[in-house]
Amino acid sequence: MPTVAEALRQFAPAYLQQHADSISIAEDKVLGAITRCRTGALGGVHYQCGGCGIDHWVGRSCGNRHCPNCGHQRTQAWIETQAAKLMPVHHFLVTFTVPREVGLVLRGHQRDGYRCLFDASSQSIRDVGAATKSLKGCQLGFFGVLHTWGRDPAVYHPHVHYVVPGGGVKLDEQGNAESWQSTPKNFLFHHGTLIRTYKAKLADELRAAGLYGQVNREAWSKDFVVDIQPVGHGVP
Repeated sequence: MPTVAEALRQFAPAYLQQHADSISIAEDKVLGAITRCRTGALGGVHYQCGGCGIDHWVGRSCGNRHCPNCGHQRTQAWIETQAAKLMPVHHFLVTFTVPREVGLVLRGHQRDGYRCLFDASSQSIRDVGAATKSLKGCQLGFFGVLHTWGRDPAVYHPHVHYVVPGGGVKLDEQGNAESWQSTPKNFLFHHGTLIRTYKAKLADELRAAGLYGQVNREAWSKDFVVDIQPVGHGVP
């Protein structure tokens, strides 16, 4: 399986040319750093074994926080920190994607577009949760992570993964925490309801951001893919 750096070395030049009008200076800097990382383009370090005298030369790392090579330890530390926050209950992985037509608009307006994606999806979880029998009267807690590509690193594919505990905090009439109310281990929300709610909320968010008119109308007649998977205790 190719690494991210190898994929970028192969596809980044054409990608940069295709999206020259929308690539920011920061993004260009990140791509340049990752593609040169440990190749020698950034210099290198020469080692020599004191016992056998064999020489070793290693290309310097780029040190960019987005680089999979340089950021691996930080990523692992982040994962361990998040895992420590997990509650001792069952969890669900809820993933929200967008059709290609919507993704193209998000790509050209990343700050506003990604905010719309996060706001629409998180509000959908809260609203559908509030209307779900096993979660009525409960306050939900969850966190989400944005991914901008999928299994193929050459294909732009914005989506958000949420880790959602299978339950919520039951509140009394004054809004104080009363008890934990659990969902069934194999059911969180009604799938169809979540999709319809998310689709409507994303359209509303894009309208508020002035981006709705840039989306091809055919996108709204397509199926929006939202996935809900039980993941046990959620520990990676």
